[in-house]
Amino acid sequence: MISDMDMLEEIDARLAAVADVQFAMIQKINGQVEAASEPAELVQLAEPLDRSARSIRLTYALRVKLRKDVRALARDEERIAEAQAERRARERDDRIRHRVETLTWREADWEDDDELAAEFDRALEYEDLDPVFATLTLEQQAERIIKRLDLKPEPYPHQRAGEPPPHDTT
Repeated sequence: MISDMDMLEEIDARLAAVADVQFAMIQKINGQVEAASEPAELVQLAEPLDRSARSIRLTYALRVKLRKDVRALARDEERIAEAQAERRARERDDRIRHRVETLTWREADWEDDDELAAEFDRALEYEDLDPVFATLTLEQQAERIIKRLDLKPEPYPHQRAGEPPPHDTT
């Protein structure tokens, strides 16, 4: 499937070829105008020269519009990609926050403690500086944040002594 950007660039390239043909025609007609000695010949050549000149002006105007459209499309695609990346980052942060809150709910009052929420945000920003952090599982990321916040995770309610925690799929 051809992208909008590719299509606009293809159209521009073909319009450039059309403009080259139109310009060659204008040069040929202009040569005939310069060689004409009779006023009747000049009148006869004026109409095709005018049509060709108008046509090339319209072609150039269309090419300018297409180039503006290509730049606008590129900016839109960049904004969309940035928005999607920000959304994915927020969703990941929310999953980590939820996991940390779930594991420390007895020790921390997450609903009313703005300072703890700010500390969480700073801890997450700090951990994000480590490229390894992004490769960890959600559980491992939550454990690092909990440790950084100096909180104590609660054991899973269905976890028996000595068993590893179940794998979290969120």
